[in-house]
Amino acid sequence: MAEPFVLGWEEWVGLPDLDLPAIKAKVDTGAKTSALHAFFIEPFGSATRPMVRFGVHPIPGRNDVTVLCTAEVVDHREVTSSNGESETRYVIRTSLKLGDRTWPVELTLANRETMSYRMLIGRQAIQDDMLVDPATSFRQPRLSYRRYDMPTRPAEDRRTLRIALLTQKPDNATNRRIQRVAERRGHELVMVDRNRVSLFIDTSEPAILMDGTTVESCDALIVRPGRGTPTFSAAVARQFETLGAVVLNGADALLRVADPLASRQLLARAGIPVPAAAVSSAAADPDAADRHVLADGYSSRSLGTLVRHTIVGGRAIASMSRGAHDEDDIDATPEWRIDDTEAVAATRGHAERAARALVLELAGVDVVTTRQGPLVVGVTVAPALSIAERVTEAAICEAIIVYIEQTVRQRVK
Repeated sequence: MAEPFVLGWEEWVGLPDLDLPAIKAKVDTGAKTSALHAFFIEPFGSATRPMVRFGVHPIPGRNDVTVLCTAEVVDHREVTSSNGESETRYVIRTSLKLGDRTWPVELTLANRETMSYRMLIGRQAIQDDMLVDPATSFRQPRLSYRRYDMPTRPAEDRRTLRIALLTQKPDNATNRRIQRVAERRGHELVMVDRNRVSLFIDTSEPAILMDGTTVESCDALIVRPGRGTPTFSAAVARQFETLGAVVLNGADALLRVADPLASRQLLARAGIPVPAAAVSSAAADPDAADRHVLADGYSSRSLGTLVRHTIVGGRAIASMSRGAHDEDDIDATPEWRIDDTEAVAATRGHAERAARALVLELAGVDVVTTRQGPLVVGVTVAPALSIAERVTEAAICEAIIVYIEQTVRQRVK
């Protein structure tokens, strides 16, 4: 008779189909369903083949290590957690590797950020010839988080990407520079003129058209909406999301940033310092929104240096500063410089946290220094890249394309 395959109450596992080579999992025979940590969950795809994309922080306490995953949805299931609360979760099917064995399992997706284990192995995933020894740990070979320092995709997977750029000004110098950088890196970039695009909304065959012709499937979309009502730009972004594209920035993020009151509330709720304001129903008119959604009210403070950070993929990759003045338009003085390193260092963390709180992969964030500390006074989804590149000499457009490459290749094989 063959020796049983013994598991301890905790084991190292891999999920190779999701590019997760090492996760420490808790084996819980009291739980029927297995669960995987997901810190955001976005459905896309058609009704006949629903898909979901999600992010995983595989290492507890290391939110700087992120893996973006994509999987087919096989079910929606109501799950009761250990505290007695029930919620409906997405269910995916993927391969589980434990020791020298690999087999398919079903996983529900749930935010386990506060849990010690990023994965829970329930009894449905335990095969008939397996035994669980609750008194021991790691009966199977141990893995290491160092695996996340190594590439999980072969070099030959660096295929040409098709990238769309949504804009009202296709001939804008910055947009053309992004296109040149993408083409230099071997990709195709298609300008999608917001004034010429239309959407075909359908359950089984959604489509995006420009001048009546269907826009071919794209791997990614860069959204540079310009001024004006963001509703249609958000609808176009959502259509690209539905068709499976990586979108910088997504539909929900565009609408969130276009609402100055919502932006201020979300940043304050995340513990990010913003100018204090008393808001009445008249002051909350969304038609008054401009791209610097928090600027009103900041000039009543005693100000020091204004620092403008350009955020790509959650990191401030270019920062420039100037003296702040008591004026309504924070763009009125164009003398930007890069010599105030102390102010840049003091405000960079606030800018990066603001972009994360508003779920923005590409953003411009203005932070001003005051006697009370830094204040976030401006957030835009369409930062002035040409100015920032000229002043800081940072390769921002290159960074955008590199971020898209990394994100797409982490998601799809």
